[in-house]
Amino acid sequence: MRVYSSFWLGICQRAVATRNASLALGLMAGLSTALASTSAFARPVTDMGGTVVQVPDAPSAIADLWFAHNESLVMLGAASKIKVTAENPKDRPWLFKVAPALRQAKTGVRPNTADPEDLLNRKIDLVFVSDQGQAETLRHKGLTVLNAHYVTWPDMLRSLDMTAQALGTPYARDTAALYRKSMENTLQYIQERLAPLDAAQRPRVLHIAKLNPLQVDGTDTLIDSWITTAGGRNVATVTGNHRPTTFEQIAAWNPDFIILDPASGAPDATSPLRTLKAFQDGKWAVSPQGVFAWDRYGYEELLQIQWAAKQLHPTLFQDVNMTQKVQDFYKTFFHYTLSADDAVRILAAQPPA
Repeated sequence: MRVYSSFWLGICQRAVATRNASLALGLMAGLSTALASTSAFARPVTDMGGTVVQVPDAPSAIADLWFAHNESLVMLGAASKIKVTAENPKDRPWLFKVAPALRQAKTGVRPNTADPEDLLNRKIDLVFVSDQGQAETLRHKGLTVLNAHYVTWPDMLRSLDMTAQALGTPYARDTAALYRKSMENTLQYIQERLAPLDAAQRPRVLHIAKLNPLQVDGTDTLIDSWITTAGGRNVATVTGNHRPTTFEQIAAWNPDFIILDPASGAPDATSPLRTLKAFQDGKWAVSPQGVFAWDRYGYEELLQIQWAAKQLHPTLFQDVNMTQKVQDFYKTFFHYTLSADDAVRILAAQPPA
């Protein structure tokens, strides 16, 4: 693992290496004064790429350049600290409704389009990304960067804990712990209800990521995890997210149930997909979307597994009131009160009224 220290420490080390003792002493004295007057770099945090990063004691200006991660910062009480975000109000209206402070941020900035000089000029003191290469690139420009990427539930929880540690507030730590406990409890009750089912009673499920061109989500993904947890079997014999496929391949898989990404919407009446047995039998649904798309890598994953379990096994989960579940989640983790109509709109992947 690598530990990132200050730029000035590197200069001091080079001064020592060149035997310029007076320069080294002077620089070290200046560094000591700077460290005494500020707690800018107060503690190490190990990011999801295994890099140990010295983060600010109390970051006040954050750039969150991974779509899915913005939700975690809002949940952990840091919405007002986000000054630059990959998200925008058009694509994520519920996010900006729940966290209106984001409207003051610079929006729509992706890691590959982020200008390091602009981030430095905005005095961004902490950046979150989802790619190790991008993290390294921005670090070399003088920015403090954490890679928050995850593809499994254990890593999702670890990323949340890492983010809470980086924020350094009791609220962030307590909320991360509450979310972890809520996830554990939810997984336990779903597993207990599904325990009596054998493999044949677990429907074969396909998750369609995109309709044009056709893309599906396969194994080694969070999508595969929630399908399995909800009592299904992923029929896509491919690995990874957004894998290209054909109608003929989907027909060969012949899924019992089809779930569509909210960004894809439903196929139109003339689509050959409508000839599949799952569509003919009404065994299909569009995944909900709130602050983030539930089926992807956001923290409404806690709701997604319950929604999917009820879709796949309506009798076993007939007592689960998803409208109430959504309202409770938003109240608990976003401190936002949703009306029943709001919750219904989220379940239908619709924007705010």
